[in-house]
Amino acid sequence: MSSRLKVLVADDHPDSLDLLSELLTVYDVELRAARTGLEAIGIGLKWEPDILITDIAMPQADGRHLAGRLKLSLPTLVAIAVSGTPLNTDFESSQDLIFDEYFVKPIDFNRLHTTLTRLGVKLMGASSAPAPLGS
Repeated sequence: MSSRLKVLVADDHPDSLDLLSELLTVYDVELRAARTGLEAIGIGLKWEPDILITDIAMPQADGRHLAGRLKLSLPTLVAIAVSGTPLNTDFESSQDLIFDEYFVKPIDFNRLHTTLTRLGVKLMGASSAPAPLGS
């Protein structure tokens, strides 16, 4: 059994999906990608990811529906929204509370790195790094 975290990325824009997927290859994670919300639901229910990074506006099933559906079956799933539209600081609606983090495109990769590191994601080859203080 792998101890690597599983990350599912969903975005209907191929360039955005490919870029984010490529950038995530520097992390020691298992990675799957989906081009629609429905495809991501199918993958997520079978594969059971630890982290979901999803675009909000997608055809068939948007990111809110995707995150909500997966969290019903995977309550510990961390859902990260990515959108071209900024939300108000208190979110636009109660549906947005399904997300643990929210990023506006273009993604601030330093902030994403900080978020992923906080969630326990390690960079490739970082397994020999010293343990954090207090552990």
